[in-house]
Amino acid sequence: MDDPERCVEALFDAEAETPADVARLWTPALHRSVMERLRAAPGPGTRVVHEYVSAVHRTPGTYRSGRRRELRNDRAVLEAVDHWVLRGPDGVDAEQAASILEHGIASAVRRYERERASTWYALWRGHRRGRSLRRHRGFHTFMEGGVDDCPDCVRDMDRLADGGFEREAAEAVAAGRPAAEWTEHAVRLVAWVTAQRHPHFRLFTRRDTGHVWYLDLFGTGVLVFDGRSVSPAPMPFTLEPADDRAFVAGATRCEQRVVAFSGKHSYRAALRYGRQVLLVAGTHHASRGGAEMDYSLWLSPGTAEAAAGLIEDFTASLPRSYRRVPAWSDAKRGSLMRRYSGEPALGVWGRHWAAGIQGARPEREFTDEPAAIAALEAQELDWIRAGKVLTNLYLRMPAPSRVTGAPPGPPGGGSTT
Repeated sequence: MDDPERCVEALFDAEAETPADVARLWTPALHRSVMERLRAAPGPGTRVVHEYVSAVHRTPGTYRSGRRRELRNDRAVLEAVDHWVLRGPDGVDAEQAASILEHGIASAVRRYERERASTWYALWRGHRRGRSLRRHRGFHTFMEGGVDDCPDCVRDMDRLADGGFEREAAEAVAAGRPAAEWTEHAVRLVAWVTAQRHPHFRLFTRRDTGHVWYLDLFGTGVLVFDGRSVSPAPMPFTLEPADDRAFVAGATRCEQRVVAFSGKHSYRAALRYGRQVLLVAGTHHASRGGAEMDYSLWLSPGTAEAAAGLIEDFTASLPRSYRRVPAWSDAKRGSLMRRYSGEPALGVWGRHWAAGIQGARPEREFTDEPAAIAALEAQELDWIRAGKVLTNLYLRMPAPSRVTGAPPGPPGGGSTT
């Protein structure tokens, strides 16, 4: 179903199945249509509100490396739950009521809506069945909307209602510390209280201003913390684009590349093409046996010189646990493998290309290492211009080489873990 109005019709049809496309087709116009029909209905519309907020509390975004980035429609959820509560949801199904309130509470907490959050939390606890939880079980923290019935969340909801978080944030700001010296928790607290935003990945610190740049937790943008509050990034950015062609238009090669790894395969990298800077980061997941990208972000300052400055900021901001590695391979750690959508993973190993995912192997042979590097850079640009995107980076030590000219590997070969 690709028609938003037909999707709304199905949502209000008690005989129809819940439309699976309501999240995919969500727009402000679709939300207005839903709310107009809810307000015109004689009752609170419990079934419709439940199905609607369950679908749109998050909407699917773009996909890279199998990961889905989601944007949360908190304002839409708040309006729908507000309508349902004000219309008097007495005598309704307790399970549906609890679910509606859970979505509303999470949105209200994320948006720092103190009164709504505490009022709805009291209603929700009245609909719950069973014992209180002994400890918090949510994936997110309380301020990120991870609220349940554990003692910690009960305590934090009381702090939210009586302004305790505001007082704590004000004390942190009054201390007057430089932005780069703040703890991550303190930055998130102040950002939540003052701007209802949630900094997550720390990107870098600008050397000229001392301001710290972050990626928002829910993929809604880039934030800058100046030691008192957060504000939107003062330059154009693109998070998780469908393809990267526009960012390499006119480029003949990657002009700067900084790559650093920590632990097994977790990494951070910055690449510059003219005035465009691509930041990528990934984390190793032991349960899935490899590294997966956390994000990819293009920053677009006005000049190539400014872009080069961002690369220097990124390099100077690398955590101590991250070791810079040569851009293509390191004899002790392995080949830097890059994987583009729909293509095999490739790296450089001596005068060869290394290929493969689980066990990289020397493949094509060139006259020397510079020739192998130049050929792979050209291949990367060809892939990007064809609409392919970088989906992963990781280090892999090729198997013991029987090929002349490849760097020596450790005894037994395999990965560098």
